[in-house]
Amino acid sequence: MNFIYKKWLPSAINGLFLFFISITLIGAFRSDNLKISTLTNHFFLILLIAILAIVVLLFSKHAKKWIDKYLFGVKKIFLENIGLITGIYFIFGFCLQVFILTNISAPIGWDVSAIFNGVSALPENKEVISNYLSINPNNSFFFFLMYGISKVMNLFNHTWGSSWFVWQLWNIIFMDIGFVILFKAAKYLFNKKVAYLTFYLASFSLMFSPWILVPYTDVIMIPVISAVLLLYAKQIEIKNSGVWNLIFIGILLGICYLLKPSSIVFLIAWTIIMGIKLLTTGKLYKKNVLSFFVAMFFFIITVGCFSIFQKQQTIVNYDAEMQKPWTHFVMMGLTGSGGYSEKDTRKVNSLPTLEKKKKYTTETIKKRLEDYGMVGYTKFLLVKHFNNTDRGDFGWGRDGTPQNPTKPSKSEFQTKLRDTYYQQGKRTNNLRFVMQILWIVVLLGMLLSFFVKDIQGGTLLIIKLTIIGAFLYLLLFEGGRSRYLIQYLPFFYLLSANGLARINDIVSINGIKKSFTSTDYRGSLPIRTDEL
Repeated sequence: MNFIYKKWLPSAINGLFLFFISITLIGAFRSDNLKISTLTNHFFLILLIAILAIVVLLFSKHAKKWIDKYLFGVKKIFLENIGLITGIYFIFGFCLQVFILTNISAPIGWDVSAIFNGVSALPENKEVISNYLSINPNNSFFFFLMYGISKVMNLFNHTWGSSWFVWQLWNIIFMDIGFVILFKAAKYLFNKKVAYLTFYLASFSLMFSPWILVPYTDVIMIPVISAVLLLYAKQIEIKNSGVWNLIFIGILLGICYLLKPSSIVFLIAWTIIMGIKLLTTGKLYKKNVLSFFVAMFFFIITVGCFSIFQKQQTIVNYDAEMQKPWTHFVMMGLTGSGGYSEKDTRKVNSLPTLEKKKKYTTETIKKRLEDYGMVGYTKFLLVKHFNNTDRGDFGWGRDGTPQNPTKPSKSEFQTKLRDTYYQQGKRTNNLRFVMQILWIVVLLGMLLSFFVKDIQGGTLLIIKLTIIGAFLYLLLFEGGRSRYLIQYLPFFYLLSANGLARINDIVSINGIKKSFTSTDYRGSLPIRTDEL
């Protein structure tokens, strides 16, 4: 039985992970974001010059001498002062984010708009937000969070709580805090090299992306998930980390569930690894079991307390019969691109009771599966996985309406900036192209992480299982665009950084052998399961 935990489980997870990442990479290379024809002429010229420069640097003898003389010197200075340079970059990056936001801030549509308008209308008008949250109670925690932030902002200025700029500024703050926490988590779990790579992958991918405009649960999950990873890291790396660490893990997991139920895939992966270890080896100490149940107790308490709050509060009036059942999202995930369906939503919302909604969606699911057949459904899932994962812009512009700023541009520079960030802009494909290249780099790093194995079921194995779980969840439920991956990006960046950190070992034959067996790198060591 011990063989299952030590040999079969890692092999099964790594094999399944390799399968999914390979398909994801194929989809990323097929993405429309890489179409040269959609780029502006100026950007294409810059891209062409950059490619030619790289070719010259790689194949010219004189260029190689120049690299040896100057670039390696720059690299040495960077590595010797990486902490200071990263700090300066982070501060400068935040200032640049605020500057960009000042020029491009505009209302965002769909769910974000519904919550923003609902908060702004209170307390005079409860009906708008009450109807929305009755239909979409899964967004209740986020609504009350933003309602609280808006109340605090109104103490400073009565217009700040209902300002798109202020909401988007908070979105930037949440995002950047997430990067810092993720850096700390990576440092605890692995080492400084992986931590810095994780930070730069995350910040390059998102810090200057259009997602700074979208104050929604996607971005806010980054600091929450990163905080869970940090506390998890302390739990397994620090002896006697204390009961408070477990309490906060439970509370944060509860917040994850309340913000996005799909985000607790990490908890499921962790539980599966622990459960299989217990069943196959019998080596799970009382401390492990007690720690797990302490965290789960406070997870349940957190979710339960918010449920009680929902029933007692008077800010919003809920109508339980208007709620969409979870089967609605499975049903939508079985049609079209596997994403949102206006037709399905209208039909479900038109049904008078929750029971009728459940019955209709269940029957529709069965019918759609029967219509597909085994082969048809398999083909549908493959196409849906491409839709779920192929775009490095994370589906920017797939949801919502075109951005219409409340104030006209004051300069040509502001016009060009808006033209770059707004989904209907002529230059937005340039930004999408850059984000797609970064996404491919992240995926290649994840592919390389296949060679960095946790032989006895360590942290990397749990992260890989989490990512597999995320892919499976999006295949079963509403997906259809890569926006839903944002909540899982901390796991993607951690795994990619591990692969990129050991690229020198992996690209050589001896390195490949070493990467399977090395114990000089914390990422390839097994978790100390006595401290789980």
